[in-house]
This record gives sequence, C-alpha cells and structure tokens, in this order.
Amino acid sequence: MREPQNFEKNIRNASESKSMILPNGDIVSMDGYSTRLNNNVIAMGTSGASKTRSVVTPNLLAGVGSYIISDPKGNLHSKYRRYLEERGYEVIRLDFIHPEKSDGYNPFSYINTPSEIMKLSHYLTYGGKKTDSRADPYWDNNAEILLSAIIGYMVESGMPDCEKNISAITGLLSMINAQKIEDGENCKFDNKINELRNDEKEPWCYMQYQKIKQAPAKTLDCILTTVYANLGSLDTPEINEMMLKETIDFSMIGREKTAVFVEVSDTDRSRDTLVNTFYTQAMNALCTFADEECPDSRLPVPVRFMLDDFGTNCRIDGFENMISNIRSRNISAMIVLQSESQLENGYGFSAHTIMDNCDTFIYMGGNDVETALTISRRANKSLTQILDMPVGTNWVFRRGDKPRFSRTIDLDEYTEMPCETVRTRKYKDSFWNTDDMKIIQEF
Repeated sequence: MREPQNFEKNIRNASESKSMILPNGDIVSMDGYSTRLNNNVIAMGTSGASKTRSVVTPNLLAGVGSYIISDPKGNLHSKYRRYLEERGYEVIRLDFIHPEKSDGYNPFSYINTPSEIMKLSHYLTYGGKKTDSRADPYWDNNAEILLSAIIGYMVESGMPDCEKNISAITGLLSMINAQKIEDGENCKFDNKINELRNDEKEPWCYMQYQKIKQAPAKTLDCILTTVYANLGSLDTPEINEMMLKETIDFSMIGREKTAVFVEVSDTDRSRDTLVNTFYTQAMNALCTFADEECPDSRLPVPVRFMLDDFGTNCRIDGFENMISNIRSRNISAMIVLQSESQLENGYGFSAHTIMDNCDTFIYMGGNDVETALTISRRANKSLTQILDMPVGTNWVFRRGDKPRFSRTIDLDEYTEMPCETVRTRKYKDSFWNTDDMKIIQEF
C-alpha cells in the first residue's frame, strides 16, 4: 500500500496524456499498442461505494475521446454538459425518461438492406429480454419475421424517415386480417405490399411476409399479438415525437469529440427494448464505420461506452462477442456493476467472457459473497479480509501487474473548473488516521 499522494492536476494530466484515471488516483496509459492491454474496465461495488463519483466521473471530466454514457436520472448531463461544451464537445442528450425533451433518435433511420432490417427486428424483439429466458421461442421467432416484413415494407416503399416510427408499424400491423387471409382474400396490407411487386424481382418484404402468411388464422393472430406486446410500451406520443427529430449520426461520434448522455430510469423498465436497441446499434455502427471508412479500421477519435448500472440499465445484443473485438477499432467499454451476479443475470454464461475481456478490474467493496470469493482469489487474501474491507478503499487488478489495494479518491477532492484547467482540492490528511493505516497495512 502506497502512502497518500497529492492528486492535484490528475484530471488535467490524464487529459493531456490521453490516459485513464483509476479510483486510487493512478493515471494509466490508454495507448493499447504500448501497454498491450485493452482499455475495457469492470468496476464492481455495492450501492454507495462511489463507483460513479470515483470511476466514471473523473474519466468523463478528463475528456479523452468521445463518450456514450449511461446516465440514470440524468444527473451527469445536468452537472457536466456545460463543462464538456466548453472543452469543445458536441453534447447530445437522449432522454428515455422524458422522450419529448430528448434530442432525436430513430432506429429506423440507419437501415437500408435486408441484413440491417433483420438486425433491427431482432433488437426490437429481444432487446429487453434475458438470454436465459425459458419462454417458448416459437412466438418471438415468428414475431421477428413478421416485424421484419413490416419494417422491410417501410424501407422498400420509400417511406420518409420522419414517418418511420413505432406508430407506423402498429398502423401497418392493424391492416393484417388473419381471417381474410385464411379465407383466400386480400387484406389491406396485402394490397399495399402487392403494389411493390413487379416482373423483375419480388420485394424482400413480400417474401418475408409470405413466410408468416401461410399460418392458420389463430396462429397468425397470436403472432400479431406477440409483435404488439413486444412494441406496445414504445408506442407512445412521446417516443414517436423523439423519432421525428433529426437523429444522431453515429459516425460523428468516432470523428469528432462527442458526449452522448443516455438518460434511463433506474425503476421503470418499460423502455428497455428501445434503450438496448440504441446501445446495440451504436456499437455496431461504430464498428462498421471503422472497418469501412477509417484507416487501419481505427476510429480517428476513441470512443468509450461508460455503462453505469450495467446490470440493470444496459443489454447490448451480442456484447460478449463485441467486447472481444472492439479494441482494434479504438472502442472500449467501462462496465459498472454491483456484483458478478448482476452480470450473470443479464448475460448468463457469457458473463465470464465479458469479464475475461476487461484488462482492468476494480473492486470497491460489497456484501455479495460470490463476488468477494472471486476477489479473494485474485488478491490472494482471505474471504474475511475482502468482506471486511474498510469503507472507501478499493482493489485494482491490471493484467500483468500485481493487485493494488488503495484508498478510493472521491470526486469531492476534485473541483470542476468551467475552462480547460481542472484542479483538485487539497488532499485531506485527516482521512488517513492511525486506525485506517493499521487496517490498510494488513492487506
């Protein structure tokens, strides 16, 4: 355990050296070529362990690259929007709590090909569901195909982006009459989709629709009901208004310094599908932009996903695969959790793949015994020692380095300045009383 140090100018130094700030005040390089480490971070700690104030916020204030930030309740946006703008950032607010106050996001604006349509249909069908769900997949699988036919019609018919929204989908679904189809008659949607047909080639949406149209009337009605159920909570005037506005340009995040604050309720789960669709689309779009338009497939401006409350507020489809590959694109993720069980609850067996692909692991204390067992093995300390960690301390594990036990530097020790310079308050010697030092030295 090192002696307390002076943390003045840490944030500015991190900014100038394009580095990461750890909760013990250390500044570590984010140059993956020199460190041979990825910049993915997992920070775990019980509620109130200062994960946001000691891990997320100092790195946000350092202003290294672009950010996509999970912002429960919108606190980070309200506090640091002006600060970031004064540092040259384009600040975007996606407010899924009050969508009518949000900047624009329309998931239908980014799709043109059948492959992209299928991806979006999958996100909207499964975006808010756990991977280990034991529900019969038949209905969701068929609902996904029908949804792809509807979205495909919107794309292939040339519908303007401003008209593509959840309300448009439900309107087209209402034109499908299962009984008429079973009786051999055309329903309203049949007539609309037939207008796209020609002698040269059948429209893709028509072929998708035929896969579902063959089902008996009762089965088709159940499939329709499943689509309505998956999208029902999103068909609101506020969400549709959000989709009418000029939508976010994902490539800009990788080209210019941008901070996207994603405001999500930590109690209302009704909009999880749309929120998780955004995260998934953003990560996929940035990877595609890097591969197709950037030299060496690396974004000119590094992008960090700061996923606070990842166990409850984020569900990125295929994240366990993406996190293995985003390093080469100049993308990284900072995952903030309360325990291992939260990650396992959302990602099942893939939770360990996600943890294995984070070269920096931060533990800030907690009561979860399974998590404490993992830390005790990593730190080569007893379970009791880990569970009895003093409040305000942390373990930092960096691949290739020895575990480090330190005091946690709270944001109160930093003063956010409304200009390029960020200073810290003077170090509080009183924190390190004699009893604290004795306890810490035992580690």
